[in-house]
Amino acid sequence: MLDKEKVKEMYLKGYSATDIAKSLNASKHAVQKCIQRNMRLLKKSHDAAKAFNKEVEKVTRREARQHMSDKEFIRRNKSIYKTNENGDIVLNKAISGIVSFDTPRRFVNEFSSGRIDKNIKKSGYRKSEYRKKEELFS
Repeated sequence: MLDKEKVKEMYLKGYSATDIAKSLNASKHAVQKCIQRNMRLLKKSHDAAKAFNKEVEKVTRREARQHMSDKEFIRRNKSIYKTNENGDIVLNKAISGIVSFDTPRRFVNEFSSGRIDKNIKKSGYRKSEYRKKEELFS
């Protein structure tokens, strides 16, 4: 037996009969019949909610596609950046002049030898082996 209130609530949010049937574990045909019999007058509000949901999804998809990472921005605008001796890419203020707030100022080279050595020391790599050797010789 279908709960008409839940069907009505989901129908007014813009869900289709198949989506309502999946969430309520009912057959698609039973939900369609319930909508036909009980919610004929709510068709306009259903269509409006459906159009709104479609528009929101479209805008969200477009926003997700238009995002550009810092690395991609620097790759496309190489002329305003210079590279330091350790491999970091830094904004060249002499060339760039005034830039917007969301322009990346620096891009750190995480594979420079200094950073790799620092990260290895920080991680404590092979400290346990040195302790075992000290215990053997003492």
